[in-house]
Amino acid sequence: MQKSIDFVIAWVDGNDKEWQKEKNRYLHPDDDSQFDASTVRYRDWDNLKYWFRAVEKYAPWVHRIHFITCGHKPEWLDTDAPKLHLVKHSDYIPEKYLPTFSSHPIELNLHRIPGLSEQFVYFNDDFFLNAPVKPEDFFVHGLPCDSLEEKPMTFPTHLLTNSVFVNDLIFANEHFQRKKCRKELWRKWYSLKDPHVLIKNLILSCFNDETFLGLNIHHLPQAYLKRTLQEVWEIEPELLAETCTHRFRDERDVSQCVFKFWQLLNGNFYNYNKRKAGRSLLVSEKTAEICQVIQNHQYKFICINDSDQVDFEKAKQLINGAFESVLPEKSVYEK
Repeated sequence: MQKSIDFVIAWVDGNDKEWQKEKNRYLHPDDDSQFDASTVRYRDWDNLKYWFRAVEKYAPWVHRIHFITCGHKPEWLDTDAPKLHLVKHSDYIPEKYLPTFSSHPIELNLHRIPGLSEQFVYFNDDFFLNAPVKPEDFFVHGLPCDSLEEKPMTFPTHLLTNSVFVNDLIFANEHFQRKKCRKELWRKWYSLKDPHVLIKNLILSCFNDETFLGLNIHHLPQAYLKRTLQEVWEIEPELLAETCTHRFRDERDVSQCVFKFWQLLNGNFYNYNKRKAGRSLLVSEKTAEICQVIQNHQYKFICINDSDQVDFEKAKQLINGAFESVLPEKSVYEK
């Protein structure tokens, strides 16, 4: 019998004037290690209601939805809705790390959410269900569905975010030996579930036996076991605590990917073809395609990845129009 599965989503209202004032009070423009404090990251696409409508329509089996904010909430949200658990940062993040304006402390402490089920799926607010899903799209035999796919790190542009990817990979290399993992997990490393991953892993197995070159991070809903987060906190408390002290994303951070890597490299996952099930689409390049994918239900999951290289108001109107065409009815989560 399938155990209960919770959904967790984090959201911020970038238009909240009080939140903006508090953020600016802590922001230090001269600190080059801080980044990700731009307006683009926090701007509101006004499509959160479609996230809830999609969950109600495509995943009615979900046990509970934990909706994380710093304390503000959308005016239209019915906080008394069944299954909804409104979670403030102060409800689960240790006080010494607050306030935070970075997603990293929010994500690294998810296991502390009161009442969170052992099996849960984490969503960024730009991840959407786009077609009917089953519990087996996230967990099979009690294991998170995922894909162990090697992808050598490349840095074509100078971005401070690259340092976080490096830090996550260093974590993997400090705790796991690539050659040993490939030998012990060969059935999962060379799974037939995704031929693309199989071929890529076979080719890359010819290079550099001892250290990981990089692991692909699918920008899609991520299934976790709560005990995974607890285990990583037990083995690396200082590393995670250091990231949590940074109020904004910082070049010294690690991300939630350390949890993903821990599950993958311990073999605690069920092979799943994520490439077939979902896709991340950058708004600046794919606005028309995003609308088509929404209307055709082409993938079970999609990520609508924001960009500063886009006519925001026009893209917002088009994408929300596509959502409205397939999800026109209010959900139980709306007043």
